[in-house]
Amino acid sequence: MDAPIFRVLIAGGGVAALEAALTLREVAEERVEVELLAPDPLFWYRPVAVAEPFGLGTVRHFDLGDLANRLGAGLTLGALTGVDSERRRVQTEAGATLAYDALLVASGAVPTDAVPGAFTFRGPADGKRVGTILDEVDHGNLAQVVFAVPWGAAWPLPAYELALMTARRAAALDAHTHVTVVTPEAEPLEVFGRAASEAVADLLADVGIEFLGGVYPVELADGRLVLSEGSIAADRVLALPRLRGARIDGIAQTSEGFIPVDDHCQALGAGAVFAAGDITSFPIKQGGIAAQQAVVAAEAIAVLAGATLVPHPFRPVLRGLLLTGGEPRYLRRDLSPGGESEWASAAPIWWPPTKIVGRRLTSFLASVAGDPEPEQPDVAMVDVDVELDREEAGRLARPLPTGIEPLAAVGGSGTVGSVMRSAPVTVAPDETLDAVAGAMRERDTGCVLVADDSGLVGILTARDVLRAAAGGVRTGEAPARAWMTAVPLTVGPHTLLDVAAETMTEHGIHHLPVVEDERVVGIVGLRDVTRSRGLATRMAVGLGF
Repeated sequence: MDAPIFRVLIAGGGVAALEAALTLREVAEERVEVELLAPDPLFWYRPVAVAEPFGLGTVRHFDLGDLANRLGAGLTLGALTGVDSERRRVQTEAGATLAYDALLVASGAVPTDAVPGAFTFRGPADGKRVGTILDEVDHGNLAQVVFAVPWGAAWPLPAYELALMTARRAAALDAHTHVTVVTPEAEPLEVFGRAASEAVADLLADVGIEFLGGVYPVELADGRLVLSEGSIAADRVLALPRLRGARIDGIAQTSEGFIPVDDHCQALGAGAVFAAGDITSFPIKQGGIAAQQAVVAAEAIAVLAGATLVPHPFRPVLRGLLLTGGEPRYLRRDLSPGGESEWASAAPIWWPPTKIVGRRLTSFLASVAGDPEPEQPDVAMVDVDVELDREEAGRLARPLPTGIEPLAAVGGSGTVGSVMRSAPVTVAPDETLDAVAGAMRERDTGCVLVADDSGLVGILTARDVLRAAAGGVRTGEAPARAWMTAVPLTVGPHTLLDVAAETMTEHGIHHLPVVEDERVVGIVGLRDVTRSRGLATRMAVGLGF
């Protein structure tokens, strides 16, 4: 008797989704039946979106139904909104229910405005906005144009590309437009290392672009861009977006909506649920990284389906092709322990030399489009399969303003330690939501921490429990781990109240665990912080200070 077909549902229609489907077709062979769940009937190949307004490239799109058919997969149009990992079913935005044996969430992230007053460049849809700015540059109407990288922007390279191409265009037209790049990075594109930073710094200097590093943009108002430190003149500001993950019921996500995954891209505590691409909590959001995660997840799913192979763990390799308006530059960095290699080259250092490097997707799209295979150049090629150290990547792509670092204050006044609540309620990840609600009622609190033997893993609020109940979830069976906010932001007891308040406001959260020496010592809420700060202000006024 033949074994039943293993149903794989891939939620998404982008790079990670297609790379995973291609990998499953190859390594799982006939064991799996793949269905794509995507909100858009088109697949947009976006890497050259920055070049399109300059007439240097065209964003291509493909019919997703045709691509799925070529892959032997099905396609359902819709957006993923909820997962029941115990029953292995998903809910779509339209209310449909789909069953699966393994689920891969590759739904990407949502770009959001990060700098009030600035134009936000999200991709192809914002090409006209860039064109409007270029028209003003062409007519000599702009003296100061700024390209801004906000804190939390997970991939800064497009800002440099836009700046370089704008500056070259202005120079070619003899337009007197001063171009500036503002970024939290200390050095240009520092995620690629010193060699690449120096090469990019030279490129910026060659076309007269001013680099302001170590600061982040706050808002554009009255012809000035306010920065975290000071301000600069700006007629127009083009900013990159901050990314957020869409909320998916039944899956643990961070406060920013991202899904934490293990080395095989399995979602935290969710059974046969995997995630790849921008929706994961990996700090660097880039097409090549998404494709690598997709391969890792697909191999792990193939094993669940009965395929005989040893799945590879996620060992990210960072590559980038910087479009300059002149010769492209190929960048790479070895961030593995003991790694020494850093590259910035005008000749390709991987093949084929595309913006998104996917093990299977690049050649697949070329075959669909009928593009000829590019001829390999007569230059020395370099092996670039090197590991990217996660801790270093996390530091370089820090998703928080520097102010969240614990800051020492004089005395206990004005710090989190002076207002936090000690001995917060703690529950296990597998506690049911009913049990959690009972603990909240007993201790008269609206928030509990979720911890296992390894320590703090999440935070759960009364709002989370209500959201589950309102969605028809059986709260007597649903575990806390499926509804908690995973990998919660934390502060230390010496963190200033202003910093704690700013952190909660920026991330749209109301509670922060307080951690000292890797041990939870309390919890602080936005109400605690604002009440304390308000009381201090009223007292100061009353005493005549």
